[in-house]
Formats: sequence, structure tokens, C-alpha cells
Amino acid sequence: MFSVKKPAFITILVVLLVLAGYLNHYLTQKSAIKSSNEYQKYEEEKLAEENEKNSLQTISEEKVQVVESENPADLIEDTNKNIEESLTEEVSAQKSNYFVEYRLSRDKMRAGLIDKLNDIVNNEKTKAETRDEAQKEIMRIGALSENELYIEGLIKAKGFDDALVFLKEDSAKVVVSAKELTEQDVVKILEIIKSETNLDSDKIKIMKKA
Repeated sequence: MFSVKKPAFITILVVLLVLAGYLNHYLTQKSAIKSSNEYQKYEEEKLAEENEKNSLQTISEEKVQVVESENPADLIEDTNKNIEESLTEEVSAQKSNYFVEYRLSRDKMRAGLIDKLNDIVNNEKTKAETRDEAQKEIMRIGALSENELYIEGLIKAKGFDDALVFLKEDSAKVVVSAKELTEQDVVKILEIIKSETNLDSDKIKIMKKA
């Protein structure tokens, strides 16, 4: 019968213990390295998100310029001018997050406008006629914003990666994510805008953002 001498058995046991200790140390170190790498990656992602958030906020704040006035028409005209300039000026800029930046800027300017109109409504010194006008404009802005989002969805459903729409009572501007705009593309977009608004083709401007 095979038997192991006591000294040999002890030697084997020691070797096994050393091997087990080594494996345990290796696995622990590997796990620590993995955790460290994952944490570093997490920190880098959070930092990138924070930087982008701060960048978008700065861009948005720079463009929020609402005139100090008690006349709703003046407030709306000034805000629309800023939104329109933002849309036109940045369409040629080389920014991968252009659509995100513009939406943030547009929404913030609109929010600032509504705040100003609410101040007019809630001011006891505001004339009844002016208050009624401000309330109507608040409702109109809300309706325009909803229509913009709806039209953007319809345009994207036609195969475009993204789309921006800026509506006014008498005009519309559209930016779509595309390297090229064919005549058929333009016709599709025009049909959507005309079907959802009362605007004629000459009141609709379509641009591309590659």
C-alpha cells in the first residue's frame, strides 16, 4: 500500500499553502486593479459629464438676454430674435452636440420669457389689458413649444437623425442632421411644416447640420 512519509507530507502541505496564498494574493490584486480601473473610468465619465453640463449651461446663459420691459410684445420680439440668432449662428459651427446645446438654449430663453410674462400678470400695477395679453402669450408660447417638438418627431420619423424647429406666428426655421439635403428631402420637410402650420413655403427656411 502506498504511503507518504511524514516529512514529505508536510512539504506537500507547505507547498499547497504557499500556492493557495499566492493564488489568493493574485486574485485579490487583480480584483483591486479592476476595481481601481472601474472607479477611474467612472470618475472620468462623471468629470466629462460635469464639464459638458457646465459648458452647455454657460452657452445657454450667454444667450439668455430678455429685455426689461412691461410690454409683452417687446419681450417676445427680443426673445425670438435671440433664439433665431442662436439657431442661425451656430448651424455652421463644428459642434457634435449642437442639437443638445440649441435645445437647452431655446428652452432656457423661453423659460426666462415666461417668467417675465408671469411677473407682468402677477404685478398689481399691471393694466388689465396688458395682463390679458401676457396671459394669452404664455398660452401661445406653450402651444408653439409643443408643436415644435411634435414636428421634430415627424421629421425624424422620415429618416433624419435629429431635427430642430423654431416656430413663430409668421415663419418657421428647420435644421436637420444631414450631410446633404436632396430636393425630395426638402419637399418632405415642407409638407410636414405646412400640414402642421398655416405657413406658406416661402415662410419656411430649411438648413442642414452635418
